[in-house]
Amino acid sequence: MSKFVAGAPALVVLCSGCASITQGSTHSLRIDTETAQGQAIDDADCELTNDQGTTTARSGSATIVRRSAKDLEVRCIKAGYPDASARLVSRANAGLAGNILLGGAIGAVVDHNSGAAYTYPSWIKLVFGEHATLDRRDETEGRVLAASPGSTTIVPMRAPAATPPGTIAAVPVAAAVPAAAGVPVAAAASPGALVRGDTFDYRITDRNTQRSRTVMLRVLRVDERQVTFNDGTRIERPNGELVTLGAPLLGELDAVTPPGGWLPGGRMPRGIWPVRFSTGIGADRKSYELTAQAGREQPIRVQAGQFQAVRIDIDGWFENNAGHIAVRAPYRATVWVSPELRRPIRFEVKSRSSGTVGTAGVMLDETAELVAISRD
Repeated sequence: MSKFVAGAPALVVLCSGCASITQGSTHSLRIDTETAQGQAIDDADCELTNDQGTTTARSGSATIVRRSAKDLEVRCIKAGYPDASARLVSRANAGLAGNILLGGAIGAVVDHNSGAAYTYPSWIKLVFGEHATLDRRDETEGRVLAASPGSTTIVPMRAPAATPPGTIAAVPVAAAVPAAAGVPVAAAASPGALVRGDTFDYRITDRNTQRSRTVMLRVLRVDERQVTFNDGTRIERPNGELVTLGAPLLGELDAVTPPGGWLPGGRMPRGIWPVRFSTGIGADRKSYELTAQAGREQPIRVQAGQFQAVRIDIDGWFENNAGHIAVRAPYRATVWVSPELRRPIRFEVKSRSSGTVGTAGVMLDETAELVAISRD
């Protein structure tokens, strides 16, 4: 018995240090960007992704990144320039070895699983038009880690020429088109024009009942200022920005669509922004308190075909007020928006209240998918 008691303090000492040898689950990373000619360009919008999630930052400053055993993908964009990107190699820091040497196997496993035992470079420089692999082993303290001469050129695009004072640059600039307040924006949507008779068919499915219905959005009128669908229940600008949305023909996809739609100013959203608004009349109202996060463009196949689309993850709370009875429920949805078509092509949502009060309970489990495109 005395032998067991004597060993207990030692075990406590070892395990108390298991997770403390490493330096926490985050660290600071500074990102600089420049042209192939060596001209420093700040304020590029950067997206950093690993298995811990996606964060956004601006070049020319430092940001906080989540540590992980997986590599970190970094992509920076600036209007008028090709993308600058890199893969940051994840390396185990000294703390992981320290945990193992001191016998802290539990702490080593925890630090490995949480990513706390790993570190990326702390200061990097990316070049527009190139993709690089940057390894912390090559980093010298106090000096920026830049791409090697063997970096891969990803877009052979000429850097924009200087614009004389009083003229407008020929290269589209994101800031030239105003965005909705608080919504970061990226590249402009495709300029393809809609004409009278264009039709988009969506299938709306209630997964609670397994019932589906098909809804047709048909272009009724087109002029230089707006595109009118059906009987005027939906009006858009030619660039895809939503002007008016009457009856929610597309079910919950229409209901959760924020003012201005998913392409405010005709631009694809990027980064993280709040989606908070209410709809309805009198005591019958729906309120959304959500956060939206846009990822990078990726291919997605729906029944209407395969398209490039930006995935937007939506998370937060939904409140349904019906007959003066308010029910609040967690809300999670994903919408894929096609820059080419300037509209959503796939939508999934789940929201369920913990209890049902009269008819006001929330039981949302719905999808909407573009199934056909036609032109008269």
